[in-house]
Amino acid sequence: MIRITRIVKPSVELTDYAASFSPFRTLLETYFPPSIQNLYARPVIADDGAVEWYSDINGQPRRLLDLSETEQSRARAVLEQRLDNVRALHQKLAISGGEPEAMMRVLLAASQTPAPEQVWVIDGQPVIVPPAEGAPRAAAAATAAAAVAPAVAGRRWWPWLLLLALLIALILLLLSRCSPLREPAAPVTQAPPTTSAEPIKTETPPAPQAPVKPGKAVCPAQRTQQQAPEMVVIMDASGSMAITMDATRDELISWNQGKYVENIEREPRRISLARNAAKGIIDSIPRDMNISLVAAENCRQVSLSPSFPFAQRTALKKRIEGIQPVGKTPLAEALMLAGKKVDGVNRDAIILLISDGDETCGGDPCQVARELKKRKPRLQVNVVDIMSTGAGNCIASSTGGKVFAVNNTQEFKQIMKKAMQEYIPEGCE
Repeated sequence: MIRITRIVKPSVELTDYAASFSPFRTLLETYFPPSIQNLYARPVIADDGAVEWYSDINGQPRRLLDLSETEQSRARAVLEQRLDNVRALHQKLAISGGEPEAMMRVLLAASQTPAPEQVWVIDGQPVIVPPAEGAPRAAAAATAAAAVAPAVAGRRWWPWLLLLALLIALILLLLSRCSPLREPAAPVTQAPPTTSAEPIKTETPPAPQAPVKPGKAVCPAQRTQQQAPEMVVIMDASGSMAITMDATRDELISWNQGKYVENIEREPRRISLARNAAKGIIDSIPRDMNISLVAAENCRQVSLSPSFPFAQRTALKKRIEGIQPVGKTPLAEALMLAGKKVDGVNRDAIILLISDGDETCGGDPCQVARELKKRKPRLQVNVVDIMSTGAGNCIASSTGGKVFAVNNTQEFKQIMKKAMQEYIPEGCE
């Protein structure tokens, strides 16, 4: 880790925030890749009481306001993109109720856009450092609530116990006063016992049934064609997919600034690795799963293939090989098209999204993913995130899927296999 800054005389509020940061970091690690985990600087309380802020990103920390306008604009865009993922997680957990209220307040505070002076940039990545005079209000409130709640809860029980005892005494008193007014009860004549000519039958409880496996976990030989999951591969064919996977930091900065970079499209290109890995995983998909392909080449230039059965997978791989990088990134349009191709209600469906960046055609892929999940509850989107951009996090989280980050040439095929492992049952012939 590298140190970003040091606050010699922190406020009590800031010190409390630093002390309670660990569970918040654990929450981030549970739901997000390192690119979003590292959006928030790590606080360390030094021996002299100062609060030091660290980051796992390697590079020279610079204040956002010290950068050029172009660098600031790019850093702000990355910042908002990652904050959108934090906001989406807050909305999801608010609905599911999966986290305590105190942690939800911390998450809400963390999702707010910070003041420019709170943002540092390391190797092009934004990092948020709370102000010296205090932590975000919501986070501080959550810390206070978490500390006070147990003590309050421990003191509130005795008044209720006293009230309950008084209520019981009052009821007993009323009953004792009312008892002389009661009429004597008529004697009860018991009927002679009857004997049944037929023996009493005892019902045998039904045998416990084994839990039913979802279709994706069942071997092809043990499921019908209608139980086999459907699959769609979305291939990002935007212009950035032509960049070499081995591009240096300086090359990427110049390319993002629109400058000419000599030989930036040398092999191994992102698109080449994505195509090869996709073709490789197709050979591992169960024989009874039909596979479709969506090529997202540019705005309003998204194509959908027919469903390829097992016998036509060679043709599918040839179609994948023919995809070339073209223009911008229409993720929302590609998701809508892929969603129309699968059932997702009566059978499982998996969309495998392979992409290296954000939506750039004005769509809202996060909203599309949420709407798809409402209509098709058995649909899942897994994202292969090239270069850990975090762009597909909300898509995966909205559909119960996962994000699989790939950052170098060597791990491409392994990551692709992990992304589909859930749909490749083990122990099948």
